[in-house]
Amino acid sequence: MIVSPAILGTMAVLAGYLIGAVPFGYLVARIFKGVDIRTSGSGNIGATNVGRVLGRGYGWLVLILDLLKGLLPTLLFPRLTAGPSGEISPDLAVLVGLAAILGHTFPVYLKFRGGKGVATSLGVVLALDPISCALAVLVFVIVVLGMRYVSLGSLLGAASFMVAHFVQTPHPIHREHIAMTLFTVAVVGLMVARHRSNIARLRQGTENRVSFGRSKKANGDGPTPSGRPGRIGIIVVIALSVLALGILGGTWLAHNASRTIEADAGPWALRETDRFVTGQQRVDRIAFAPGGDLLAGVCPRYNRFLIYRLDTKNHLEPVVEVELEGRPVGVAVLGSRFVVLQRPPGDAKHLQPGWWEVFDREGHRVGSRQVTGFYPDDLAASTDGHRLFVLYSGRSEGDPSKPLGALEVLEVDADSSVGRSIGKVSFEANDDPERLTVSASSRYAAVFLAKSRRTVAVDVSNPTLPVVVGRTSPVTTGAPYVSSDRDSDWIMMPAGSDSDTIAIEAPDTASTDAQGHLPHPDYVVTSRASDSSLEILQTRPQHEVGRFPLLGPFNLGRTRPTGLAYSPTRHLIAVATRTGSIHVVELRTR
Repeated sequence: MIVSPAILGTMAVLAGYLIGAVPFGYLVARIFKGVDIRTSGSGNIGATNVGRVLGRGYGWLVLILDLLKGLLPTLLFPRLTAGPSGEISPDLAVLVGLAAILGHTFPVYLKFRGGKGVATSLGVVLALDPISCALAVLVFVIVVLGMRYVSLGSLLGAASFMVAHFVQTPHPIHREHIAMTLFTVAVVGLMVARHRSNIARLRQGTENRVSFGRSKKANGDGPTPSGRPGRIGIIVVIALSVLALGILGGTWLAHNASRTIEADAGPWALRETDRFVTGQQRVDRIAFAPGGDLLAGVCPRYNRFLIYRLDTKNHLEPVVEVELEGRPVGVAVLGSRFVVLQRPPGDAKHLQPGWWEVFDREGHRVGSRQVTGFYPDDLAASTDGHRLFVLYSGRSEGDPSKPLGALEVLEVDADSSVGRSIGKVSFEANDDPERLTVSASSRYAAVFLAKSRRTVAVDVSNPTLPVVVGRTSPVTTGAPYVSSDRDSDWIMMPAGSDSDTIAIEAPDTASTDAQGHLPHPDYVVTSRASDSSLEILQTRPQHEVGRFPLLGPFNLGRTRPTGLAYSPTRHLIAVATRTGSIHVVELRTR
């Protein structure tokens, strides 16, 4: 029996709360010293009070245990729930982490009277955002070592985590970020509320300091008070300094974020005209419509098909977001329409074949769903818009009961968009076909095999009888290249599964030839995930002429490219990224 993702998610959140509610501070004090920690020291069950009352060793033990009960559920439960259902909710880790923090703060085992949640929150944010967590820990250590206020270090560390989250997230209220944004604000608010008495003592100058000397035992000795109220002025000065640095840093970030990215490569000047945040957690394959006025893409995380319009300034504007029944794995242009290749969702992908659907320019479905083979991977359309090539893995996915992986050729009716299989070539059982390209005249196809990293050449000039005509050596360098014949036909040979490559014409050549396809390209552009860039290569002789950087939010860091498309009509390159953004890059003659 397959349990629904909603039930599994609810069970994971409940388990997160029950684990977070385990009062390790109370248990350690009771088991090892017979002390009710709620009646000693500050009365808190957290690691700080345990360390003050019982000694630093016990405090460290409680700190580690409290951290782990936030870290482990947040890391493991979303993965465990994905086993039976095959689906992972992107927000489940956030909900489990928040439940663990609430469990520590309001434990059911102690009549909902718990600790402040610092260590448990640290474990949760370490699982959700290690970079921001590292900054929070650094701020905490500096404050505690410099001023010996654990409460102040906790509050400023939480505030720095929230600042780091908003700095790293360009659109924090979009769907892929909203859960983490609400979690960040909620945790900081909860921590401030739980530290109300500490804040009051900081203002009065009577807050306790932590001692780095000999640890205190449960003998009535209390921690060192902070002394005169006037010393709180030091805190005010530090806070004002941090605020000033934050304003300066924010001004620099705002200036950097507004800077247009430009680069020169060979005969072109490349300029980024738009960096559009789709609101999806990931965008993979993308394709321009003829004329370059529309750009389509697929989101495999949320099972969405997306269409965007490009205005006169080459900025993207949303047209439609279509909810799909399957997981999209490819998109192609067939005449004036879009074709989306899909796998069944979850475990159904092992039981049912895939399918493809046709959509018009407004995102309306045209015709009915067309069934294809098991485990579809990629598709391409012929130049004339009458044939479709569908690639699927079949048996190479690991199930010997499935048919062999194959490249299928279909004839598609221009009016109804109904496809009829007219030819198929199967691959060997140990092949794992993954990516597909078709030559300019649609007489040849190249299929990249993921396991062997070889490319198979297929002659489809007779579409009713496609045949394998050769295999290349394993790809080692990842350098794409254009293969051509004496009839001026050419094909882009795949460089691997971790990059996409497009062909672009020289500035002084026509966009298309008499047959309606691009003449032999003088340049190619390939995405490089390793250094987050576009590499521009001259084809004859092949050498690099330049690179275009793909930067992350605020023009900082990197972003991983996942899809590439080119419009020869408008001289535009579109790059989809793992974070859900689409970069639009304009090519101008230098």
